Amino acid sequence: MDTSCSVCGTPLDEGGGCVTCAAKGEGLVLVLRNAYSQVRELHGLLEEQGLAAEMEKVPGTTPQERHHPRWNLYVPEAELEAARAFLGRDWAGLLDDAGAREAAARGAEGVDLDAGGEIACPACGHRFTVSVAQPDCPECGLSLGAPEPAAGDER
Repeated sequence: MDTSCSVCGTPLDEGGGCVTCAAKGEGLVLVLRNAYSQVRELHGLLEEQGLAAEMEKVPGTTPQERHHPRWNLYVPEAELEAARAFLGRDWAGLLDDAGAREAAARGAEGVDLDAGGEIACPACGHRFTVSVAQPDCPECGLSLGAPEPAAGDER
């Protein structure tokens, strides 16, 4: 049995349903998929802008995903451009932040997981020993494990 939606690539729930396609059927559009803390923060920022943001847990297909699930952030289709414009301004503001520029530089360097040993987390800079059993940064939770299937808007 295929574990991902053939339309958008979202992992299917236990009943074979796709949460992303179901949300689309209700007039919602996927803005992004990420860890709970990031989605919750952006959800709150969008609500402060008067947008009707919604979030939903994505079913996990691996033990790691079930332990640290990813979440979808949606807005009504009519509010998509306003959400994108706001988030674009919010993210653009990071360019003036030295810490954000340093994080972007770390991310651009990449990480060789096959080499093993100690690495610097691309997101927060914390140094830790990465392994297949522990691919997440213990400081910020960034997962360096196997990539997720692409969401429809990420393809």
